[in-house]
Amino acid sequence: MQVILLTHEREATRPTNTGNLALKLFPKDCQRVMWSRVAPSAELLAKLQEPETALLFPEDDTDETDESSEQNMCQTQEPTHREHEFQSLPKTLVILDATWQEARKMLRQSPYLKAAKTFSLKHTPESQFSLRRNQIEGGLCTIECIIELFKQANKQDEAERLTEAFQAFCQ
Repeated sequence: MQVILLTHEREATRPTNTGNLALKLFPKDCQRVMWSRVAPSAELLAKLQEPETALLFPEDDTDETDESSEQNMCQTQEPTHREHEFQSLPKTLVILDATWQEARKMLRQSPYLKAAKTFSLKHTPESQFSLRRNQIEGGLCTIECIIELFKQANKQDEAERLTEAFQAFCQ
C-alpha cells in the first residue's frame, strides 16, 4: 500500500503536522505532493487515473462549521460523486493533509479530487490528537488515518511504530 499526502502549502511546516511522522518513518510507503490550485501535480493526476488509487474520504458527512483541525479525509464533506467508492483497501490512497478549512478549499478548487474514486475507513477509534483547536467530532488526524490504513493492510508492525511515534509527538 502506498500513501500520498496531498499537502496544503501551509501544512508542511506546521509543528502540529502529524503526516511528517509517516514520511520520516516510512518514506518508501508514504510520499508528499504539494497541492496547487493552478498547477496540480501531473504525477498525482496520473496516479488518480489508475484503477487502484482512491482519495481517503469519510463515509458520513459532518458539520462544516468547524474550522481548524488537521485534515485527513476521515471526516469532512465533498466530493459529490460517491459511485466510485472502493469497498476494499486500494493499492494507493491520497490523503488531504491540511486543516479542515484548507481541505475544504482544496476539494472545492480541485475538480480532479471531486471526481476521484474514494475509500472510507470504517469503525475508526476516537482521535487522540489534541494539539489543534476546533477538531471535528469523529475526525482523525493524518497519522491516525495512516495507522488505521496500515492496520487494514496487515502492516501491524508499521502501525505500532507510528502509534508509538504519535504518542511521543502528542506529549
